[in-house]
Amino acid sequence: ASPRLAARKLDALTDTIETACRYGVKVSANIVIPDHDHVERVLRIIEQHGRDVIVRMLVNLEDDGASLAAMREVLDHLGAVPDLRVITAGASDQRTRYRLPDGRTLYAKSIRPVRLPDTCTGCRFNNDRDCQEGYYGVRMYRAKNGPFMIGVCIQRMDLCLPLGEFVMSQRCTEVRNFRDDETARLTALHRAPDHESTRN
Repeated sequence: ASPRLAARKLDALTDTIETACRYGVKVSANIVIPDHDHVERVLRIIEQHGRDVIVRMLVNLEDDGASLAAMREVLDHLGAVPDLRVITAGASDQRTRYRLPDGRTLYAKSIRPVRLPDTCTGCRFNNDRDCQEGYYGVRMYRAKNGPFMIGVCIQRMDLCLPLGEFVMSQRCTEVRNFRDDETARLTALHRAPDHESTRN
């Protein structure tokens, strides 16, 4: 609504990035791409900041068809080639790292359909419409005039527990066991073939 205010915010963002890079602070930028209309904006950001900032493109969860197509358009325009897939065990985050012709990297981030086995079972949001992000991982909050709180769902703040209580809780054990089980499952699923057994 205010081009002048937007310009000041963009200038402040550029100053922040330049200051962080000057002092060796790692900078990452998450950019949601809703549809084709945002492709030019994303390309401009990558061109302006792509050498100093780790850019991660995110799919718009509310309309992944148009969003995925727009992300593909950006990758095709840049001549990006995938060279690494990263899956976070025990959480819904996954991303693909792309290499650009000039050596820069670009990440495309998406969501896996992940649910906590106990906490999410029976939850009223546990469906594809109301819970598109799934279990993304623990988040830390600060209660107003109160302690740090740990949450496991961006829609269920009632599940938050004070930090000390969370560490000792069954929910913490569930999160840890789920991560360990996922690590074992994903490692087995994506393990490189055993060349010795292949020859036999």
